[in-house]
Amino acid sequence: MRKILFALIALIGIGAAGYFALPFTPIPAYFKDVTHRISLLFGEAPKAPVTLPKRLQAKLDKVGLSKGAPVALQIMTESGAVALWLRDGDRFRPLDIFPFCSDAIRDGDLVDYLGDYSITKGDIILNRDDHASLMLRRAKADDAAPATDTETASTAPAKPSASELALNGGCSPKNGIPLESDDLRDIMLMVDAAIEAGHSPVAVSIYPTAAEQPTPHFSDGATHTNAKD
Repeated sequence: MRKILFALIALIGIGAAGYFALPFTPIPAYFKDVTHRISLLFGEAPKAPVTLPKRLQAKLDKVGLSKGAPVALQIMTESGAVALWLRDGDRFRPLDIFPFCSDAIRDGDLVDYLGDYSITKGDIILNRDDHASLMLRRAKADDAAPATDTETASTAPAKPSASELALNGGCSPKNGIPLESDDLRDIMLMVDAAIEAGHSPVAVSIYPTAAEQPTPHFSDGATHTNAKD
């Protein structure tokens, strides 16, 4: 009986020692690696929490907002800038304005792209021709370009496909609007956080001036109401 009792105590002692010593052995890392590989096979790779750059976090702290709030983007073609807005209660507040890299894209280059767009999860491209991009989808695929003085709406040419336009990092003007990589990163992080929080799609509008920009509707999504109404 004593032998059984001693054996039981010894097993408990060995188990306790192993429990406390386990974190200092390669075993946890091994199991973590195995589970990670299994998750990759089934397309369920764990997503590490994203830490915002200090510059971006400071901007959020200044206005008292946090990542995950609904986001809207306004692209002003005359001044060549992208305004990033975040929803605060029943209104949207500007967080920052990011200028185009240069005059490579001018107002005339974007005249056929004026209108409302949206961004979904699949439009966040981390590597597109060696730079990151946010692809812009037209809110209405059958929209037509505004008619000029010499043409009627029925004869106006169709707008270019949304797949031809994006916000590009690395100051790349190819099929898109060139932004500094750090500026596009800030925009992408806020857009991604909003989408992950369930606020999708993200509303985007392209108009010549801020006065002509529609304002995002207070409900989530890419619905707009005109600021002049």
